[in-house]
Amino acid sequence: MNVPPTLRSIRACLEGAIPAIMATCAPDGTPNVAYISQVVYVDEQHVALSFQFFNKTRANILANPYASVLVLDPVTARCFRLHLRFLRTEAEGALFERMRAQLAGIASHNGMEGVFELKGSDVYAVERIEPVPGEGLAPSPAQLPRADLLGAVRLCSQRLARCTTLDELLQTLLAGLHEHLHVQHAMVLMLDAQAGHLYTVASHGYTHSGVGSEIKLGQGVIGVAAREATPVRISHMTHAALYSHAMRSSLGQSAPAHEIPYPGLPAPHSQLAVPL
Repeated sequence: MNVPPTLRSIRACLEGAIPAIMATCAPDGTPNVAYISQVVYVDEQHVALSFQFFNKTRANILANPYASVLVLDPVTARCFRLHLRFLRTEAEGALFERMRAQLAGIASHNGMEGVFELKGSDVYAVERIEPVPGEGLAPSPAQLPRADLLGAVRLCSQRLARCTTLDELLQTLLAGLHEHLHVQHAMVLMLDAQAGHLYTVASHGYTHSGVGSEIKLGQGVIGVAAREATPVRISHMTHAALYSHAMRSSLGQSAPAHEIPYPGLPAPHSQLAVPL
């Protein structure tokens, strides 16, 4: 017996690796189809989409609250159709702040702060998930979900508890991330509140340590995470950068004179910034 898919079982489709396709309908029956950069997982029954522009899709949704979204698993190439019903727009709260910080992190890398501004988080109820017929691919062993992460965190915590100096604490933290959680590149920054800067105090895995380098509050993923006091994770940064460049071109904006370089690596596929 086939088990119906759940949002949790298709989480890989909601990481932004491949743009989703959203279909809405105007009151007169005219359909509209558009690409959307990401469908955000809220819980087992809800997803959220970003409200940035008052476009045809949003006009249709406000008049007729039903939509369908086609998402694709980047590993297995299997497609699923989400049947959605619009519930509300949130302009504050944890979900809005998380989505706003992620969008701001992408925008700050590409000179799009004034354009990539989240107006609200549109929350939808997922009424049904429909698998699209077709054969998919089997994931390789390297692509299977990692297990025993709690055990790895426990080992890191035990090592940190034995540290007696700040330098030892920082080095143990980075070593634990590398050895137990397989984080190959990481840095720790501290805040100079008076100057409004974060400065690097330790790093691991980069060609240059970068110790002493500074990042302004609000600059890049790191600066936005610190300013908003919320974790920011961008899973597919190259896709996000291409999307922002395309958006800038469609708006007739020229490239900024200087784009903020990615911290540490020239072009990472993902970044995670966590305020401590």
